[in-house]
Amino acid sequence: MSSLQEDVKNLLKGLYSISPACNEITQALFILPLKAKMFWSMYPEFAENEEMFMDLFSIRYTDRGFLEVAGGFGSHLQTLYRVLFDMLMDVNKRRLLLKLANISENEFKEFDPLRAWLEVSLEYLSKVDKDALKILDVIVTKLSGKRPEEYVSWDEIKNTVTGIRSFEASLENLKRLFLIRYESPNWVYVRNCPLLLDFYADLRAKLKELLK
Repeated sequence: MSSLQEDVKNLLKGLYSISPACNEITQALFILPLKAKMFWSMYPEFAENEEMFMDLFSIRYTDRGFLEVAGGFGSHLQTLYRVLFDMLMDVNKRRLLLKLANISENEFKEFDPLRAWLEVSLEYLSKVDKDALKILDVIVTKLSGKRPEEYVSWDEIKNTVTGIRSFEASLENLKRLFLIRYESPNWVYVRNCPLLLDFYADLRAKLKELLK
């Protein structure tokens, strides 16, 4: 393996090691904005060092009682993983990246930061918001086998899913956790749902299992 290939592979492993699935600081920044009360209950150790944590990562309270990243180091970390996940959802860019690292999809499973985060998110929602997984399952079912630019309306999704408390609140959880890359208030495209990618087919099966 050439030095360039080794460096790209090590870069991916490094990004994995500090990704939201593996590092609570990155994870906390990634899911913001979030209601302050909920955030501090999720990360009590951060609450014990609230002032230092907020100052270091440029986090602030909003007028509505939310916490949000307001620039600085925290914003760069948050943006890094959102951009990285976008890239890993782009089939062509992903293929080139793995080619440059000289690794296969099967090898990448071991340190794919997006895969790891999707698994964590599915497990988390199975415990705190199973309604969100019901919505996700309907999206996956309606869009499976379609081209990236094809879509289904949110109204159709809303009218199909049954027995949920708040469609909007559960959709917000899907968006925050990157299980849906929110792009339009009217439509959800195939390209917006990482679980629809061929290399995450096993995660679609995991979704079905979690809903049983």
